Amino acid sequence: TTLAAKLGLWLKGQGRHPMLVAADLQRPNAVNQLQVVGERAGVTVFAPEPGNGVGNPVEVARASIEEATRRLYDVVIVDTAGRLGVDAELMKQAEDIRDAVNPDETLFVVDAMIGQDAVNTAQAFANGVGFDGVVLSKLDGDARGGAALSIAKVIGKPIMFASNGEAL
Repeated sequence: TTLAAKLGLWLKGQGRHPMLVAADLQRPNAVNQLQVVGERAGVTVFAPEPGNGVGNPVEVARASIEEATRRLYDVVIVDTAGRLGVDAELMKQAEDIRDAVNPDETLFVVDAMIGQDAVNTAQAFANGVGFDGVVLSKLDGDARGGAALSIAKVIGKPIMFASNGEAL
C-alpha cells in the first residue's frame, strides 16, 4: 500500500497524473492507509468502499477506470490484497481484477523479508495472473532480497523497483 503511494509520487515527478485505487478491501484499515499515504504523496485516491471486509474489489477496480477516464488521470495504480502464499481465492480475485482493468503492466510486490517461499507464490501468480516485473519492498530490514533475485531468475522477469522504509 505504501508502495502504491511511492509509485504515485514518482509518476507525478515524471509529469504524469496518477490515481490510486483502494482495492484491498480485506486487510483491516488498508483503505484508510492508502488514503493517508495518498494524501501525503499528493495523489488522488479512489476509495468508494470502506474495506475491512466490505465491498467488491473487482467492482472497485472496474469503476476506477471509468473514474480515471472521466477525471482525466493518465495512470491508475490498483492496490490489491497481498498474497503471502498460494491462495486460490485471492489468485482468482487478482485474475478478475486484471480482466476488469486490462492493465498495461502488472507488478509483483515482494517483501524482502518473506524468504524463499516467495518463489512459489510468484510462480503461482505468474501462472494465474501474469506479471511484468518484480518490486522489492522493505529492503531496509535484515533481509537482503535473495527471494526477489530468485524470483527474477526463476520467472524471468526484471526487478523494476526497490523500496525501503515507510516514508515516501
